[in-house]
Amino acid sequence: MPNLKIEGKDSAKVVLQKLAIEVVIDGGIATTTWTMTFRNSTSRVLEGELNFPLPDGVSVSRYALDIGGSMREAVPVEKEKATLVFESTERRRIDPGLLEKVDGNTFRTRIYPINPGGTRTVLIGYQQELSRENLSDLRYRLPLAFRHPIADFSIRISVPGTDAKPSFDENTHDAMEFNEWKQVWTASRQWKDYAADEPIAIRIPEPPGSDVILMQQEGNHYVYAASVFPVQQEKIERRRPDKVTLLWDAGLNGLRRDHKKEFELLEAYFSRLSKVQAEVVEFSNEVRTTRSYTINGGDWGQLKKDLENVVYDGGTQFGVLNLSAYKGEEFLLFSDGHSSYGSDLIRLDDRPVYAVVAAAGADFPYLHSLTGRTGGGVLDLNAISVAKAGEQLRWQTLQFLGVKSADGLEESCPSLAVPITGELTVTGISYQPSKSIVLQYGYGGKVVSRQTLNLDFSRQQTTEVDVARIWAQKKIAELDMRYEDNRDEIRRLGRRYGLVTRNTSLVVLENVMDYVVNDIEPPAELREEYDRIMKGRRGNDVQARSLAMDNAEKYFDVLLGWWKGEREKAPPKDEVLRERREMADTTRAPAPPRREAYTSPRVLNEDRVVVTGYGAARRSAPGASAQYRAVYKADDAVVSPPPPPGKGTFTILKPETSTRYLEQLKAASPADRYAVYLQLRKEYLHVPLFYFHVAEFFLAAGEKAQGLRILSNIAALDAENYELLKMMAYKLKEAGQTEAACITFRKVLEWRPFEPQSYRDYGLALEDAGRYQAALDTLYLALTKNYNAGIEAQYPGFEETLLPEINELISLHGKGLEIGRVPKRLIAAMPVDMRVVLNWNLNNTDIDLWVTDPDNERCYYGHRSTEMGGRISNDFTQGLGPEQFLLRKAVKGRYKVEVNYYGDTQVRLAGETTVLVEVYTNYGTPQQQRRLVTLQMKKGASGAVYVGDFEFD
Repeated sequence: MPNLKIEGKDSAKVVLQKLAIEVVIDGGIATTTWTMTFRNSTSRVLEGELNFPLPDGVSVSRYALDIGGSMREAVPVEKEKATLVFESTERRRIDPGLLEKVDGNTFRTRIYPINPGGTRTVLIGYQQELSRENLSDLRYRLPLAFRHPIADFSIRISVPGTDAKPSFDENTHDAMEFNEWKQVWTASRQWKDYAADEPIAIRIPEPPGSDVILMQQEGNHYVYAASVFPVQQEKIERRRPDKVTLLWDAGLNGLRRDHKKEFELLEAYFSRLSKVQAEVVEFSNEVRTTRSYTINGGDWGQLKKDLENVVYDGGTQFGVLNLSAYKGEEFLLFSDGHSSYGSDLIRLDDRPVYAVVAAAGADFPYLHSLTGRTGGGVLDLNAISVAKAGEQLRWQTLQFLGVKSADGLEESCPSLAVPITGELTVTGISYQPSKSIVLQYGYGGKVVSRQTLNLDFSRQQTTEVDVARIWAQKKIAELDMRYEDNRDEIRRLGRRYGLVTRNTSLVVLENVMDYVVNDIEPPAELREEYDRIMKGRRGNDVQARSLAMDNAEKYFDVLLGWWKGEREKAPPKDEVLRERREMADTTRAPAPPRREAYTSPRVLNEDRVVVTGYGAARRSAPGASAQYRAVYKADDAVVSPPPPPGKGTFTILKPETSTRYLEQLKAASPADRYAVYLQLRKEYLHVPLFYFHVAEFFLAAGEKAQGLRILSNIAALDAENYELLKMMAYKLKEAGQTEAACITFRKVLEWRPFEPQSYRDYGLALEDAGRYQAALDTLYLALTKNYNAGIEAQYPGFEETLLPEINELISLHGKGLEIGRVPKRLIAAMPVDMRVVLNWNLNNTDIDLWVTDPDNERCYYGHRSTEMGGRISNDFTQGLGPEQFLLRKAVKGRYKVEVNYYGDTQVRLAGETTVLVEVYTNYGTPQQQRRLVTLQMKKGASGAVYVGDFEFD
């Protein structure tokens, strides 16, 4: 069911006020269009997120949003660009719309703004193949299960080109009836305050042999879609296994599965096997238990009882499964296919895996790929009956083995062997208007029967089905099973046919200049004006981008000059004192140091810098014994290295979180804590901060396994939510889970490759995991990538944080690194006694790092250089940071670290901002030590949160 999500206390005050659904069923194809109007009854501007799950293989092909009182059609754009354009346009407080595909086959549209007391209208359309489980009827089913009445609900259904009258079933819509007019059967109805809580199902009589073939001309060729019901062959029973393994996904998403259907299938399965050895592997973020059972006479009562008592908790990680460790001759995987946490790489062997799906929004491409490689199959209990699924486990399934090769026929889909469970739709391209095609069927790759169809071009003038789009949809679904190999072809097809894919989204912008500035071809009503403007524009009028290497060199020179004690030109006094809220430009020149607090080192000749390496100590290894060794050649003279680093300690003064649920956990005995958590979870099931705080509690109590399992739930709460994943990954880093943090930050990078923070986070996680070359390559890419002009303008000076990190890698691990790609002019050892970096997970957030030295001088955005030589990086007030403090030579005394939180401009599922404070002593030397602190920002009376103290000897 479509579901609009508005985060915060006003979520119930945005309602679906009007819903109009139109359905056109032509042959075996149905085109469904939903037009939804949402009303905001609050006094606040809100952003909505509409999630729209669709069946396996179906993609959204139409999306429109109301702009200026009329519906504007969306245009296809690469997903990365679409997200970037949406967020930059949204930041200007105007009306963009974005529809994208997220995990599985769920489609998400973000709608902004929904004005106080106003409405927004969204249109979503898609085409799907109809099912037919017997020889006599085609079947269409519209799921409706809304919780609240809809003020204005209407539906219109049209069925052209069939003689027999369609009928309704599975609902109470006896007031609706089909009537014929000009060879089209129609039924329509409008209700007020209607409780649309039951599905609408339609049966269309189709006698045996009434195969439907649609054709459409595309240039010099014809695209066809043939809907057939193959004649079933004599059934061949599969060999009954003596041992079977159930892979039971016990992650948090398991709460959404229909376990009643799963148990009904298992009842039929074990009844047929009668006697079998069964093992159950229960897993979520890790394998929890493996239990064995002996089943006689189909009695699986104890196994069922244990499954009924499974606790669904944690993110799902398929990568913890190694099938070679289990005994089953075949595997039944009960899951929705979403590997939300960690690795998704199951270690397979040659035994078949059957995936049982009993949840909406499953990741079918992943499951088809997984089962297809093992000779198994997907049993979708939402699309077929439990009885039909049981038959697929009992009998060898007749397979479609492809269209027989012939001149003039190309690009048939499916092109791979697929099981036939009912209706079969075959699409392809013909270079002749009239041509017969031969469909081949069989078992185990051997053809046992053929079916000849004649392509009838006469239907192309009357059908309302976009046949070419149906072909493209099936082609993309097939390519998606090997996404990494086919991503470019999927992108091309998505753009050409206007389909939403993993890497193609649909975008609506407010006015023609938004399309011009972002170089996006607009819909038809704006095309003439767009072409006129583009024709008059000179090529260099497109938004200019700064050269990344020039920026890197500029900030490197500034940083090295600071490290050597050189003064910078002071900005005007009023610029230094300007109030934060009045600052219109965050690209100010860095404030100069007040005095030279240390002796400048010898100047390095950039062409002759030699770093001999600093041993193999890990970046955060305390008390590393390797000596600090550096040799610099300047004018052929060997210069002594800088003095040894000072000794320092950092004491964390992290504020203690106080909530009702944490108080109850503290009051519980250690033996009862987990049960208390599960009871509390019922109230906070979809609240990320609940899992974050409770995970902290268990980790602090030394219960690591439970803490990590609880933390991993965050990944399962929302599809492709980078803010939630960053929140979780910060805590994973703090807990020392380096590989899990790597995988998590890698996902964020895949979703948001247009932001430098995505590369930096992943690069630093790779370094923590000991993968130093990959870390260096990733950080250097973050430094030199040409970002969108808006991103570069939003993060001026980001390079100042990256450059020390690149040089730290080279300094500590240079012996084993290939550093040829990094220009020598960007390499210099710049060790510092103290480094603090502030990272945060929410976009559009205003947050600051404050460091106060023993002289009580605070270094912050309005006072960027201290008398002692402290330096803070540029202030970022809208994006994702980070901010960095550096002190080359610390004096004896206490240094106070604080985080000042002004707030964010969005109400998100992720809740309050999560920050990660990285605190280093002796940074860039083998004596380097690091402490990580994660905090949840909740502005107090003064706005500042006290993180901790440095104490230097």
